[in-house]
Amino acid sequence: MYRYLLFDADETLFDFLRAEKTALNLAFGDCGIPFKEDYVPIYSEMNSKLWKRLERKEITKPQLLAMRFANFYEAMGFTGDPDLMRTAYQKRLGEQCFLLPGAFDVIKKLSEDHRIYLITNGLKTTQSNRLERSGLLPYLSGVFISEEVGYEKPDRKYFEKVKESIPGFKEEEALIIGDSLTSDILGGNNAGIKTVWFNPGGKVNNTKAEPYRIIKAIEDIYAIVTSS
Repeated sequence: MYRYLLFDADETLFDFLRAEKTALNLAFGDCGIPFKEDYVPIYSEMNSKLWKRLERKEITKPQLLAMRFANFYEAMGFTGDPDLMRTAYQKRLGEQCFLLPGAFDVIKKLSEDHRIYLITNGLKTTQSNRLERSGLLPYLSGVFISEEVGYEKPDRKYFEKVKESIPGFKEEEALIIGDSLTSDILGGNNAGIKTVWFNPGGKVNNTKAEPYRIIKAIEDIYAIVTSS
């Protein structure tokens, strides 16, 4: 039986894209810059590329935080201090808590017979604020935020810290559930833990990550954990 279920946060349980768009809109207002919908995909792509570089250890998290709005301001030709936008955005992002359809019910139900953990590379303040608003905390046995752990997914050291922190943890009784091949699935491969790739959009796997199972709806996890 899979006793330990390690869920990724953003785009697995949380609707991060909606939160990102909302936070950007509000942060632009805070900084007195007119907001346009077209800005969202541009920023989102630039930000995503920086997080991928972080996963590959090409940059550090402080560098990522400093670079993303500096790069965005430069690309868009904005004047002013990008650090003001960075601060405003981070505050606003922590205020946004949108769960993906079915996520709350799945976590609540699974917590009856399993120990549920959250594993995320997000920032401590942001993720903590969103979790408090989500209603999920009563059903979680623990939360592992990379900023506190000291390593980022998919680093094996991140998962070693997670293993050490969970009483009685056994790899063969655990599953990692996440949407990111390069973070969650590859991380699980590195750590010797089976993984479930949450892939509602039917993306093609062009990476070296090897998921144990693939699901398109979060409710599909029931069949996997009950068949073990």
